[in-house]
Amino acid sequence: MKFLDVLRKIRKVIDTVDDFVGSIAKYVLLAILFCMTFEVIARYGFNSPTIWALDMSKQFLCALGALSGGYVMLYNQHVRVDVFYGSWSDRTKGIVDIITCGLYLIFMVLLVYQTFIAAIDSWAFHERAATVFAPPLYYIKTIIPIGACLILLQAIAKLFHDIIAVVTGESEDLRTLDTGVPELERSEES
Repeated sequence: MKFLDVLRKIRKVIDTVDDFVGSIAKYVLLAILFCMTFEVIARYGFNSPTIWALDMSKQFLCALGALSGGYVMLYNQHVRVDVFYGSWSDRTKGIVDIITCGLYLIFMVLLVYQTFIAAIDSWAFHERAATVFAPPLYYIKTIIPIGACLILLQAIAKLFHDIIAVVTGESEDLRTLDTGVPELERSEES
């Protein structure tokens, strides 16, 4: 089953990239916390509101959302309506996931393309926010297609997982948020 081994290796690389980016992106939350705390203290403690805190918080939030999408998908934490899905076999889940993943991949390719075009336009016009602070938007509009690419790659990794599940009849080592690393991988690393 060399084909399945290749899929496993590719999936592992994508998983590692998304795990790394997600583990770094979570620290953007601290930047948001700093901006908002600074604004509250400045506004209510010293009666001197800032013009930058809200704009920067919005940009940090956008970066957090864009860069954490692949990480969330890696740990299977997206919202799912599980009426029938939970009672199905791993093979049936894999078949359904492959079908829905095809639709998802089409959407993600279009999203990557459109956000890439928006980023290029933003750089071309040196786009800025329409606020008093007026921070540049082209930086954040560059992060959005990068995040969309990470989600697209993770969707491809999930597709590989589902193909392996359909072929072998068993679901493999999806990561969990409890441990961060599945039991199977943890024992191999030791």
